[in-house]
Amino acid sequence: MSQNEEKMFTVKEVADQLRVDEKTVRRWIQRGELIALNVGGGLRPDYRISYANLQDFKLRRQTGGQEKD
Repeated sequence: MSQNEEKMFTVKEVADQLRVDEKTVRRWIQRGELIALNVGGGLRPDYRISYANLQDFKLRRQTGGQEKD
């Protein structure tokens, strides 16, 4: 397993990488579109997103070159 595969990102780090608001990332997680690990508790969950899950999410969201019937 490479170092990248073990890397975990915070919601803020993912939001910064994708240039979206943290609320958007949390919404994707709540909808099940982005898989995350809940490492927190209390009123607001604290999520970590693995490198592999982030890459998978980005691949599924790519556009272009794919025709839909």
